[in-house]
Amino acid sequence: MSLRCRACIKCKTYIIIHAANPINQIEIKNFERKHTSHTIVTMDLNEVKGIYSSIANNGSAKPSEEND
Repeated sequence: MSLRCRACIKCKTYIIIHAANPINQIEIKNFERKHTSHTIVTMDLNEVKGIYSSIANNGSAKPSEEND
């Protein structure tokens, strides 16, 4: 199973989704609130790596996956 993320197409930023992590869910809501007027999509992480930049994601169970 590949990791999924929420990505803002206008800002070229993303946040990784960790569905079982309540802290991550709050961070995702904050990300979506910050990008309210932008187009936000859910994508596989491999679709955005190298093109989009990751925002700090303190809810990550495996932070090394964001920095690959």
